Amino acid sequence: MSSKLISHLSEVRALPVITLEKLVDSLKDQALVVICLISIIPFMQPIPLPGVSTALGLISLLQGVSLMLFRRPLLTRKMKEVKISHEKFETIFKAAEKFSRFAGKISIFSHPWTNSRASHFICGFSIVLSSAFLSLPLPIPFSNFVPALSIGLICLGLLEEDIFLVIIGLSITCSVIWMGVFSYHLLIENFPTLPNLLNFF
Repeated sequence: MSSKLISHLSEVRALPVITLEKLVDSLKDQALVVICLISIIPFMQPIPLPGVSTALGLISLLQGVSLMLFRRPLLTRKMKEVKISHEKFETIFKAAEKFSRFAGKISIFSHPWTNSRASHFICGFSIVLSSAFLSLPLPIPFSNFVPALSIGLICLGLLEEDIFLVIIGLSITCSVIWMGVFSYHLLIENFPTLPNLLNFF
């Protein structure tokens, strides 16, 4: 599966102008999970990125909704028109090559369930939860890394049809939910009027 991804990216690499829409068209069925993977790459480190996380978290959240309902990438018109410079795409391509080698080493439990409607709904819902937490501008260490890891493993499992990776990603989502509850209580302690504000809305 990953070798096909590299082949599709090589075709895009040769285009004179690269846009997100052209990337999606080239990747076809793999586009949805690849967009998710690309959007979470900056967060695969412990330092939170509050400004960037909101925008990229929204992109992965939309793909989670799409995985649940449509099974095709969900992008706004402005997102489709985003241009990717050849320098940036070269970085993405090299990361994809490393990812392909890494995926080949850890993918060991292939199972057709990963392509089922139930699997896509559960994984999509998990990506939505993790993306929502990822989008929050929280200055807490690992607040970006943990949900990004969850999304990355789920997408990797779907791309490689590996049920073991999917299950690990879903398990990490439980940690994301716990982090969400912890963050809420932390905000309540520092901002006691927050519950009244939420009730107002």
